[in-house]
Amino acid sequence: MQTVTRLYDRLIKALAILACAMLAGVFVLIVTDVSMRTLGWRPPVFSSAVSEYSLLYMTMFAAPWLVRERGHVRIDSFVTFLPEKRRYQVERMLLVVCVSICLLAAYISTRFAIDFWQKNAVDIRAIEIPRALLFIPLAVGFFLCAVEFIRLLVIGEGLAASDSDGTTDHGH
Repeated sequence: MQTVTRLYDRLIKALAILACAMLAGVFVLIVTDVSMRTLGWRPPVFSSAVSEYSLLYMTMFAAPWLVRERGHVRIDSFVTFLPEKRRYQVERMLLVVCVSICLLAAYISTRFAIDFWQKNAVDIRAIEIPRALLFIPLAVGFFLCAVEFIRLLVIGEGLAASDSDGTTDHGH
C-alpha cells in the first residue's frame, strides 16, 4: 500500500510540475507571438490555440495539488465563528459535497470524452485535435481532486490549511 501511496503522491506532484512547465511554455509562446507581431513578422498560427488548450490542462493538472496544499478557493468566514465541534461537522459535510461534485464532474467529463472519441469529433481552430482531448484532463483532474478531498475526510483534516503549530489557518 505504501508503494501505491508513494506513486500517487509522485503523480500529484508531477502533474503540478507539468502545469508549471506548461505555464512557462505559454508565457514564452505569448511573448514570442507579441514580439513577432510588434516586429511586423507573422507569428505561428498555433499560438492562440495552444495557449487556450494549455489553460485547461494547466488548471486541471494543478487542481489536485492545490486541494492537497489547501490552496483551493474556499469561503470560511461563516464557519470561523462556529464552535470548534460544529466547525468540524460543517467541514466534514463540505468535504462530502466537494467529493460528490468532483466525482459527478469527472463522470460527466468521462462520458463526453468517450462520446467524442467514438464519434471521432475534432476541435478545429488553428490546429485540429480530437475533441475528446478537451475532456480527458477534466475527468482526470476532477477525479484526483475527489481523491484528495476523500483523503482529507479519511485523515480527519478540514478544508483549511494547518499551521506548523497545529492551529488552523482561517485567514483565507
